[in-house]
Amino acid sequence: MSQENVEIVRRIYDAAARRDSAAIFSLYDPEVELDNSRLQEVGLSPIGVETNYRGHDGLRRFFREWHEAWEDIDYNFDELIDAGGDYVISLVTRRGRGRASGAEVELPLALLWTLHDKRVARVEWFPSRAEALEAVGLAE
Repeated sequence: MSQENVEIVRRIYDAAARRDSAAIFSLYDPEVELDNSRLQEVGLSPIGVETNYRGHDGLRRFFREWHEAWEDIDYNFDELIDAGGDYVISLVTRRGRGRASGAEVELPLALLWTLHDKRVARVEWFPSRAEALEAVGLAE
């Protein structure tokens, strides 16, 4: 099941690269939870972006708010990690220019994906690989 979950997350990234929102949302549970709180705790989340979102509408709102904060934003996933059971960790690099500040930013981030019944049920953002691994009881 774990390798299958890795492939589901890879399909989300592939669909995002194609800007295929129908494919993206088909891979998320309708009640998906997105937790951005750890990024806000360390100042890596744009001002005005909430900490928690629920459902497809919440996911849409999160991405709209996130993209509104950036003049330019580029997403690259660097690695997908089978974290056992229902968990996948993706390591990503976000590069962008702040809309208000004009500052260039490069953010290495980790996302912890929880999957149930072949759909994403929860996504938690972490400021580092080590913190995401620790959240599922793994150490580097």
